[in-house]
Amino acid sequence: MVTFIITVTAQPGHDADVTRFYEEIEPMMKEVDGFVGRKLYRARTGTMVEAVKKAYTAEELAAHPEPPHEDPGTQFIIIEEWESVDKRIAFGKANGNRNKDLIPHLLPSHTHEFYEEFSA
Repeated sequence: MVTFIITVTAQPGHDADVTRFYEEIEPMMKEVDGFVGRKLYRARTGTMVEAVKKAYTAEELAAHPEPPHEDPGTQFIIIEEWESVDKRIAFGKANGNRNKDLIPHLLPSHTHEFYEEFSA
């Protein structure tokens, strides 16, 4: 079995569109040869910053100021399990056109790669 991890970031205000895309392809994924399963994660954007602001004093926050930045969008992490690298590649090749509905909702940065598990 192999693990394939995808990260994408939805444009600000497009997280529902990205969520819907991944929910709608779920039934099709279950029928694909070699697909074992997947987990979908959507960032709770801003949750960490708000928690830090509540936990630290004003002096502690001032010692490590965070520079202002634009809305980062919402990050998604998709962890897929496949029987083999070849079966995941075959799926991508056969179904490459499906992403045309997803791409307009994403920021340019993304990653996709096969990973191996290790323990420290």
